[in-house]
Amino acid sequence: MQYIWLFPILFIFHDFEEIIFMRAWINKNRSFLRGRFPVLAPKMFAHFDPITTSAFALGVAEEFILISLITIISAVLNSYDIWIGSFMAFTIHLVIHCLQALIVRKYVPVLLTSLVCLPICLYIIYLFLQTTPIMTIISYSILCLIIMVINIVILFKMMPIFGKWIAQYEQ
Repeated sequence: MQYIWLFPILFIFHDFEEIIFMRAWINKNRSFLRGRFPVLAPKMFAHFDPITTSAFALGVAEEFILISLITIISAVLNSYDIWIGSFMAFTIHLVIHCLQALIVRKYVPVLLTSLVCLPICLYIIYLFLQTTPIMTIISYSILCLIIMVINIVILFKMMPIFGKWIAQYEQ
């Protein structure tokens, strides 16, 4: 199961694209998004505008640490149920990003690495299906998806607070 070590690598590779391009993409596409999604865009801007790049990177770092710990603990204990559930949640996350690009009908700053990572993820899932009961994978995937959503909600509430703190630190 040496391929489990790809999870933290795939995650950070994907999230680098998001960290690097998200703020610039939102700023560049602000008027396009207002025109295409007049009801949703103001809500999206209210959500993303208070989040600085460094605050977003801190949230990504927290997720990277969790994924790395899950991978290390799974390898040490030779128990992969939580790992495959987390990996499935990540893979679903990639699919959602591809759907976002289809809805927006243009590049979004997560699409390229989602398209690169998805075939690798699907192959790893295929390998797990050879040795792990499907109900185990589904159960742990649901559990990990719930935990991931809760974690992301908390992170997005904390990011503006960190952004304000880092701005004060710069003074």
